[in-house]
Amino acid sequence: MRLMQYDPNLGTTNLFDWMNGFFSGGRPEQRTASETPWAPRTDVMEKENDYEITIDLPGLDKKDIKITVHDGVLEVTGERNLEKSEDSKGYQRIERLFGCFRRSFRLPKEVRAEEIESTYDKGVLGIRIPKAEEALPKQIEVKVK
Repeated sequence: MRLMQYDPNLGTTNLFDWMNGFFSGGRPEQRTASETPWAPRTDVMEKENDYEITIDLPGLDKKDIKITVHDGVLEVTGERNLEKSEDSKGYQRIERLFGCFRRSFRLPKEVRAEEIESTYDKGVLGIRIPKAEEALPKQIEVKVK
């Protein structure tokens, strides 16, 4: 039995990238971190009064992140450029992690796009999208005869 290194990004690569790597002599499971396409982990949650999107963006600065809303689509884009150097025991290793990402979310019609808020703390981007009044649950009084 042959052991393969686990690649959490393997499922996010498309067929073209996989075939490209395969025919160039490298298998996807042998790619280094700098060769792997970057798709940040994202959670989307619907709550009673709003929607919340949480995106893990470790190592990015606030200035590297851009959030736009256009034609009912919320788009989060960014770029990372990290360099990690390790020098010990007679060898040196340098890894450069870089790349752009783009995540798009189609917004429901019943949101207040002008009131979208975002926060960024310790590598985690939080986006709060408030629901419009017509989308909020309404309580109906039950009358007894």
